[in-house]
Amino acid sequence: MTRAKSALSLSLLGGAMVLALVCCIGTSRPARFYTLEPLQVPDGSGATSTHATLAVGPIDLPDYVARPQIVTRTGSNELVISEFDRWGGTLDDQIAGSLVAVLQDRLAPRQIAVIPWSSSMRSGDTVYALAVGISRFDGVLGQSVVLKARWELRVRSNGKEELLGVKEASVTEPVTGQDYGALVAAMQRALVRYGQQVGDGIAAVEPIPRAR
Repeated sequence: MTRAKSALSLSLLGGAMVLALVCCIGTSRPARFYTLEPLQVPDGSGATSTHATLAVGPIDLPDYVARPQIVTRTGSNELVISEFDRWGGTLDDQIAGSLVAVLQDRLAPRQIAVIPWSSSMRSGDTVYALAVGISRFDGVLGQSVVLKARWELRVRSNGKEELLGVKEASVTEPVTGQDYGALVAAMQRALVRYGQQVGDGIAAVEPIPRAR
């Protein structure tokens, strides 16, 4: 084969590869983004009378779900990471926002203001802190979602901290569809049920002042 023919063959091969790459990019489906947070997350600033402030966070997630992609399981417990179905923000922030909304509603009769936890909170403030450690939060498309988590309630004041209670809970929620939208909706319902359980547990803790 002459040098001219070799050069022509390489040029044609390179052009074919570029064309194939462009076609693949052009036909790639766009990513879809989902959120677990409600449309409006209360920040507690509107409360006119409160007996205590509850800060939700931090939220500790297992490494396999702490990623932008939504993670599911197959029937054989194989993990599947979807490149085209993603969270519209960090998963821990979305979980915290959802729990804030649920707890704000659940604890309203006790006049407890519920806010997102922030590391910039002043150490002199008296605040009850709810830390959540999630060990599993995933599901199988068309089947169910499982949420397993442990929560700790502490009171922080003047640089001191006291543990008030620790509990674990597990929630299973059916997925009423085969797509990721149905999966995320089931995850949202599981968070609501979990938040209600946590709220009832917090309401039973005596050191938090009761509404009069």
